[in-house]
Amino acid sequence: MEPEGVPESTDDWKAFAAALARQYRSARTHTTLTLVVLTSAVFLVQVAGTYLTGAPSVRALTAFLYLDGGDPVYLLSLFLHRGAPHFLSNVLVLLVLAPQERHFSPRGYWAFVATGAVVTLGVGYAVLLAYSPEPNVAFYGISGLGYALGGFALVRGLRYRDRLPAPDVVAAVVGLSSVVEVAANLLVNLPHAPVAVNGGHLSGLVLGLLVGAVWRPWRAAPADGDGHAGDDDRPDDVEGAGDDGGPADDGRRGDGAQ
Repeated sequence: MEPEGVPESTDDWKAFAAALARQYRSARTHTTLTLVVLTSAVFLVQVAGTYLTGAPSVRALTAFLYLDGGDPVYLLSLFLHRGAPHFLSNVLVLLVLAPQERHFSPRGYWAFVATGAVVTLGVGYAVLLAYSPEPNVAFYGISGLGYALGGFALVRGLRYRDRLPAPDVVAAVVGLSSVVEVAANLLVNLPHAPVAVNGGHLSGLVLGLLVGAVWRPWRAAPADGDGHAGDDDRPDDVEGAGDDGGPADDGRRGDGAQ
């Protein structure tokens, strides 16, 4: 059976793109977009700081901040990035996966995001602390959340593959690519170079796969006084059914970014 969100003809890419854009616009994505805005604001501060201090690169400035900036820098780890490619790739993945937010209640999604941040950064740091020969390590970036959303989208997509709207088809493909990337990272680096395993990507993916496996549809509150119904995520969520990088290493083994 064809997924509902995909045109019957696989050659009809224009129809698929139109359905994708329409369903993306109608999906609840504001929490994920808030994270994108915060990440973008922090990166702009990093770029401005690099220019004002004369640091050779954003990465060099960020490394300096981790050495001398104290605890506040660690609290910003989720939003910090080592350069434009790192930042843009992570933000693009979040934007593509943003419609997955609608499959959670608002509180449930914040819990997912918070858990993902703690787990991915924690495991990323743990891998570096355990295996890096460097006395000081840093692990930062928001890509672990992207891997968590990708893993969730993949498992949920497999469970409801007969009734997937277009944004979920794309998200499931991203999730599959995440599995391939993490598997390749493990195969290349284990057992001889465990320090190069990206603990943030691995733990984020595992978290997303587990959440996708136990996920159940949630029901929003009834329509408010203005007649606006809340999001209603159902297994048969189709159009019209509701609202619908080891640590990225450049040779310096003590600095990780996800």
